[in-house]
Amino acid sequence: MSHVSEHLKTLVKLNGFALGVMHISNKCINSYATGKNLLKPGGGKEFNWRNDYIFYHKYGNGDPVILLHDLDPAFSSYEWNEAVDELCSSRTVYSVDLPGCGRSSKPKKTFTNNDYVQFLTEFIKGVVKETCTVIASGYSSSFALVAAVSHPNMIGQVIAINPRGLHDLMQTSSGRSKAAATLISLPIIGTSVYNMSESKGNIDLRFTEKYFYNPFHSKTRYIDAFYESAHYNESRGKYLMASIEGKTTTVDITAALKETGEKLVILYGEKAENADRIAESYQKINPSVQAYPIAGTGSLPQLESPAKFVSALAEVW
Repeated sequence: MSHVSEHLKTLVKLNGFALGVMHISNKCINSYATGKNLLKPGGGKEFNWRNDYIFYHKYGNGDPVILLHDLDPAFSSYEWNEAVDELCSSRTVYSVDLPGCGRSSKPKKTFTNNDYVQFLTEFIKGVVKETCTVIASGYSSSFALVAAVSHPNMIGQVIAINPRGLHDLMQTSSGRSKAAATLISLPIIGTSVYNMSESKGNIDLRFTEKYFYNPFHSKTRYIDAFYESAHYNESRGKYLMASIEGKTTTVDITAALKETGEKLVILYGEKAENADRIAESYQKINPSVQAYPIAGTGSLPQLESPAKFVSALAEVW
């Protein structure tokens, strides 16, 4: 019995040592990832929402438009950096870091799609204060569409950039997804898992294999900015990742899609995986939805080829 007790003590010590090493490693990763300060929090504005701060920039003058980046902890309003100057030349542009992303608050909570619907409508009420266009990337187009249908006087048009597939958005929580969410939410081990997932190497790989069609269009500063966003504020983006993995941010948009009329326009990267089929699936439910490819681009045409992106927008705006 004494031998068992000694083994247990040794195991506890080893586990404690391992956790200490992981904690120090996590701190080093955070420091390294944010060292270049590419997101530059100075100069922006803050919107107080549910006692959290939401970071945003306001540019230009004219009819208002809100830019919503993809819902992912590595993403931020930096996604629009290459196109924003053209967009604000004749419009008032609000470029937002969504809750849980970039320079905005990253509270320890479970995020839901409805949270983002409420955030968007309250941001329009509190900041924009008039009917606007919403340009939403990827996952964010789902809650932008729901908000547009729920509050038709607030949002005149939704332009979705490479929206998620309807099947993906219909997924619901399961035992496996809940376990993944619980693991990522753990204090030290979860942070380590998150940091491995959001490593610079993995973000680089996403740019070359998914985000951009032409890997030579990827730039070090893009990778560094996404890496910084993922680890900004002590890697607390892991709570959004846990919510995404736990399937609490999904929503079946079929009913909203049927009701949206001609409000929705889809722009998609011609070379993005399944993008044309996803657009067709939206049109099958609502034939009024317009969809246009952006030639030679992947899932982030606004960053990969901003000139083509702005030109495509001009055709539908």
